[in-house]
Amino acid sequence: MSHSKKLRVLIHSNHSRLVTGFGKNARNILLALHKDPDIEVIEAGNGVKHKVNLATPWESYGTHPSDPNILEQIKGDSQKERVAQYGFYTIDEIVEKCKPDVYLGVEDIWAFPEYEKKPWWNKINKVLWTTLDSLPILDQALRMEPLCDKMLVWASFAEEEMKRLGHKNVETLHGAVDYSNFKPLENRKEIRQRFNLDDSYVIGFVFKNQLRKSVPNLLQGFKKFKEQNKNVKAKLLLHTDWSEIHSGWDIPRYIKEMNVNPNDVLSTYVCHSCDFYYVSHYQGEDKNCPKCKAEKTFKTKTSTKGIGEVELNELYNCMDVYCHPFTSGGQELPIQEAKAAGLITLVTEYSCGTDSCYNHQGGIPLEWNEYREPQTQFIKSSTCPDDIARKLKQVYEMDDVDKWDLSTKAIKHVKENFSVDVIAKKLKNILFSLKKPTKEETKQENAQPPSLEEFLDGEVKDRILLVMPESAGDVFMVTSLLPSIKKAYPDKDLYFATKKEYLPILQGNEYIHKTLEYAPQMENLPLMEGRLGHKGYFEICFLPHVGTQRHLDYLHQGDADKIMFDIHSKDYNKKYAPN
Repeated sequence: MSHSKKLRVLIHSNHSRLVTGFGKNARNILLALHKDPDIEVIEAGNGVKHKVNLATPWESYGTHPSDPNILEQIKGDSQKERVAQYGFYTIDEIVEKCKPDVYLGVEDIWAFPEYEKKPWWNKINKVLWTTLDSLPILDQALRMEPLCDKMLVWASFAEEEMKRLGHKNVETLHGAVDYSNFKPLENRKEIRQRFNLDDSYVIGFVFKNQLRKSVPNLLQGFKKFKEQNKNVKAKLLLHTDWSEIHSGWDIPRYIKEMNVNPNDVLSTYVCHSCDFYYVSHYQGEDKNCPKCKAEKTFKTKTSTKGIGEVELNELYNCMDVYCHPFTSGGQELPIQEAKAAGLITLVTEYSCGTDSCYNHQGGIPLEWNEYREPQTQFIKSSTCPDDIARKLKQVYEMDDVDKWDLSTKAIKHVKENFSVDVIAKKLKNILFSLKKPTKEETKQENAQPPSLEEFLDGEVKDRILLVMPESAGDVFMVTSLLPSIKKAYPDKDLYFATKKEYLPILQGNEYIHKTLEYAPQMENLPLMEGRLGHKGYFEICFLPHVGTQRHLDYLHQGDADKIMFDIHSKDYNKKYAPN
């Protein structure tokens, strides 16, 4: 593909200097597209103060406000301070200055609050490349998808669910892994000997220390494995920030509570002065560097200071198996890095894990139990410690032929689905497929689509929604519940949503305040009833057609008076059913 004019693409993400998943992806994509003769890239980097000349090969801007007036304006306001981290107060200036053809936002979906109201939004092409990690899909993603020229997601489960809900302009594009940096090493034995691991069975986990990484479950699984296999000299290597106890896990505390031998749990230390790194059991932070002798510079990795890709690959090569238990994830780049290094990966079979955990992907799935996250009511996974222990034993007892087979599949899977070359090529094709907005289209896009609110009367607290998309028989039968619903909630207006062809069945029903044409988004309870900052549209939303499959109609934010529509309940029939 050759183009007469370079496409100017503003890539807005974690700054490429940061040692984060978004930062790594940004660096990989920027490096690849910077070399492309058809594209000119500009970087808007979150996590760096707003200034020019950030020592990158491409034009680069930090997005965190440095203007004292803005800093004073947002001071003490947690919401404003949060969005400031994602460039909300500086992105307009950056767009105006660099005048891109395409805005490519690469962050969690909440990093783009009300971006559709930005003065430049409908004047250029806009693509959001975002991570979605749980079901139900965040209402912000459902709201933003129609307002983008393209929405990209990092995991296939998110694409599948969004399309099921009627959002078709969605495509999976995995985060990019620099395949060349991660590979099996011939001197693997020497590296392991350097850290006294030559005769150990090393289980590894590379992660940002945050609550969705299931560290307690892994420690429990590791302990069970040790107890059940006393002849195995097993070590657990946790490459993370052990000091991050305020927003993550207090790992030393859990090691002590679970009575795990602290000498069996290893950490990675790196000198913040000379970059020397070493693997050992945890000995606290701010140690003196054993190499350069600098004082209090030897500590576990942080989001701003870690080890290089070459060293990280050495770390993967120290491991015998990679175990990644989590509650959910957008993609989890370390899984792909571990695969590229030839490791068999144990991954929770939920969320983005389904893109990496199966045999043909060089993985082994970990069993999990469902729980609901407080407030959001997201489905989350609690990985089973017993299954972690079983799968660790399975890999330990695997013969060399089977190990080689899985290792080969893992490397092939990353190369074909996650490598920088593959992802950059797909992204380029997507960017050049975008249609440049005309003046007339810009006018139309500036006109906001009709909101569901426009079809509703009164306040949210006065409304109930009953959803039954199809068929004619089901719509007719569910009307038998309407008298009891109205008796239970006499002061609320009942809305009934179904497909257009079944609306005549409901015509003239005295219990229905208003009928609505069904839309897939009505199955999203957080969107309909509200969560956190979103007020919702209805006090209660009932979904009898999916209740036995997904159990979403039993959530209703935990209020007892909303969990009552079991027609088989004697108590319910006695209290609410008509005589």
